Amino acid sequence: MTEATRKPGRPKDPDLEARRRSEILATAAREFAARGFAGTQVQAIADRLGVGNGTIFRYFLTKKDLFLAAVEQGLAELTAEMDAIVDDPADDPVEQTRRAVRAYLRFFHRRPELAELFIQERAAFPHHHRPLYFARQEGDEHSCKHAAFWNRLVASGRVRPMPADRFFAVVGDLLYGTILTNLLSGRPADPDARAEDVLDVVMNGMLADAERTRRAGGES
Repeated sequence: MTEATRKPGRPKDPDLEARRRSEILATAAREFAARGFAGTQVQAIADRLGVGNGTIFRYFLTKKDLFLAAVEQGLAELTAEMDAIVDDPADDPVEQTRRAVRAYLRFFHRRPELAELFIQERAAFPHHHRPLYFARQEGDEHSCKHAAFWNRLVASGRVRPMPADRFFAVVGDLLYGTILTNLLSGRPADPDARAEDVLDVVMNGMLADAERTRRAGGES
């Protein structure tokens, strides 16, 4: 058969690699969460996918690369969901705060394996550790977004002024502690109910109005 008459091969699916990579990461996340980084064999991930080890290693050179990619993918999914709420300048900023807290806890309720992965990452790869959504590294894209959001909230006159990084660090620690407690205790938790508990304490505080007035100097 001449070059002119040779039939073309099957066209390559441009989305195949992206789909396969996503499938590998989703399966790897569940395996790492269940067995830990040290206890997970790449062969077990390949077996669950019905492929050979070589397929996994075409996408990720080492088990460490696979684990960290699964963490990064989970963080990207969380960030996308949160950004969809925080980036809307037309929304009421107080309601945005409420929606963001609920969405954060719903995400980890829906994807508990990612909470486990983030915990493992802190323990096994502390130098690689990436902060979760509310606690960001200074100067990164989300620090700027958080500052803009907080400034808009303060400008509304409905919250008292404070540094944006202080607010986000405290809220982030509260939410991460909630996620960690739920995961380690194994107790079922309604994410919306837990969100309302956090929001009530953060937004309303523990002091009665009279006590806040007294502490502010309203009474001698």
